[in-house]
Amino acid sequence: MKKSLIALAVLAAAGAASAQSSVQLYGIADVWFGQAKMTDKVGGVTTTDKQTKVDSGGVSSSRFGLKGSEDLGSGLKAIFTLEQGFDLDTGAQASAGQAFSREASVGVAGNFGQVKLGKQFTAYDDIYGVANNTFDANVSATKHVWAPYTASANNTIKYVSPSFNGFSGAVSYSLGEDKAAGVSAGSVGALNVQYANGPLVVAYGYQQEKSGSSNGANVGSIFFGDPDMQLDAGEKATYNLLSGSYNFGVAKLVGGINTAKFNYAGAADDAKDNSYQVGVEVPLASNINLGVGYAHTKIKVGGDDFAKSRGFSAALVYSLSKRTTAYAAYLNAKTDSEVNSDESKTHVYAVGVKHAF
Repeated sequence: MKKSLIALAVLAAAGAASAQSSVQLYGIADVWFGQAKMTDKVGGVTTTDKQTKVDSGGVSSSRFGLKGSEDLGSGLKAIFTLEQGFDLDTGAQASAGQAFSREASVGVAGNFGQVKLGKQFTAYDDIYGVANNTFDANVSATKHVWAPYTASANNTIKYVSPSFNGFSGAVSYSLGEDKAAGVSAGSVGALNVQYANGPLVVAYGYQQEKSGSSNGANVGSIFFGDPDMQLDAGEKATYNLLSGSYNFGVAKLVGGINTAKFNYAGAADDAKDNSYQVGVEVPLASNINLGVGYAHTKIKVGGDDFAKSRGFSAALVYSLSKRTTAYAAYLNAKTDSEVNSDESKTHVYAVGVKHAF
């Protein structure tokens, strides 16, 4: 009888512990088939790269992760997230050498919100896709026209507030931690404020990146690969984003404006991007949605016109189930130099499938 009571007590304790903690495996597997054509004209020489391909992440970047929580009592929880990106077409890691390229964090959560430490997405990135066109898909024109930025940063301290009548916010700071003899440390500071209530969403995000001598951000892709446009030690990139959306039921309108400024040490001329994007999402049926969008960027260097980029994207998404969708997508993006005849064009036609687990 005593042994039975002891066994029941052990089982009850194990059940209570299980009820107080949880671990979840999750992820996205997204792959597409189609054609991608890139044409560059630099110095009067035109090169074309045209491929029929199977590629990963037409709508969402493929990833898998583990996340969990443990009840600490008094309304507190310990939380963690471990998330890795991968290429579904090859099985390779999104970033070679990183076990968790997207996020690796641990923290605490409660009525005050949550505080996390580790590699995380910045507060600016948290709202980047809130009102982005074409379902914020990887094929979205915005992601091929606007200036690049650091989305997930190492050594990050982040606070996310709870929602107060639709208002919420977050702040993050990422330490470079690479300071040593002859080496300077970089950093990434970001914040966001957003309002989401019913059909209306409005969001503002800010981010400043200071480059260390070992972690310079290459922003050359939008500047025709010009090496002078790479951030070196002590140089800064600053971003300001204001975006919003309104769901009318029959259609959802999205849009945003963004500025990106690059301050180069010892240079007389800084670079500045002024960008905007607009889009509409239309439910054609209960399981079919169409999203289209347009994005534009005007680039100035030293106050003078340097280049302009613009793009159009569209995606038709068919829900096969709650977790699986099939899609067809199109992207047409172009960048033109304002100082010579250089230009860059991108065309993508894709059909794919996305499964969330």
